[in-house]
Amino acid sequence: MVSTKELLAQRLQQNTQKHQLAQKEHVNDVKELRRNVQINDIQPSPNQPRKVFNQNDIEELAASIEEIGLLQPIAVRRLHDKYELIAGERRLRAHQFLNKNIIEVIVIDASDEDVALLTLAENLKREDLTDYEIYVGLNGLDEKLKKNKQKLAKSLGMNREDMYKYLSFEKLPKELIDDLEQQPALLARTAATAVKKFLSDYVEHDFAKAALLEAWQKLLNKEVEQTKLALFAEKILKSKQTKQPIKTSIVHKIEYDGKVAGNIKFDHSTLKVSLKMNELDEKSLSDLEQFLKNLLIKNKKSV
Repeated sequence: MVSTKELLAQRLQQNTQKHQLAQKEHVNDVKELRRNVQINDIQPSPNQPRKVFNQNDIEELAASIEEIGLLQPIAVRRLHDKYELIAGERRLRAHQFLNKNIIEVIVIDASDEDVALLTLAENLKREDLTDYEIYVGLNGLDEKLKKNKQKLAKSLGMNREDMYKYLSFEKLPKELIDDLEQQPALLARTAATAVKKFLSDYVEHDFAKAALLEAWQKLLNKEVEQTKLALFAEKILKSKQTKQPIKTSIVHKIEYDGKVAGNIKFDHSTLKVSLKMNELDEKSLSDLEQFLKNLLIKNKKSV
């Protein structure tokens, strides 16, 4: 049996051959019809999980479309006297950026369930979709589809273990979800699973959520990495119980030009700076040493 994801890939491959094939109806598992439609007649997909669209990517795509045209039509379905987008929101946005009125589409005769799966599958094959956005797509599926998780995972080309990790987001507090709606890359599925376990382990503890929100604020301030969020929340909780200070170190990566050159590690008493030696020449090392001395002198005077 061909999976939904494989079916979509087949369709998209067929679409790229449009300049070699005569215009005709394509009939596979669902009926398809190619035509030009008014962009104003296309409604956004209610199943779109993606929260963030990179404007630079949209503009680069628009430049490509302006130069060589649209090589792959977007997919829509008929909805009363309008159309509903199924796949191709980037291409649609690029056309809107170019102030175009018409776009080429493939009209697919598909049910609500088919559309939801196709939209999610189309997004899943893009590497830049965050784990939270994948959860949004999964969570938006019909309850009948979600009931058999093993079958659903197979149809989307993922394993069941990963699916359960994605669904861990549904157990997070509203405060975290609100932030993830704005910044979906803040938390990955493994970290979300750890947070879910933390809340489950301390479900009867009155301060568990408060400890998590305190740790979350540290994450927002880039003082805690997402992989250590649940562990840090647990340390906060135990610190409140024992009235002892939290003994943990915080690590900040030093990055530039897409590379990690070192890190800054600190706790309540010590700060350490680690850098790869191939990133520094002798003069730079001397300048760094002088900078740290000046920093200490400045802080001593201000105390």
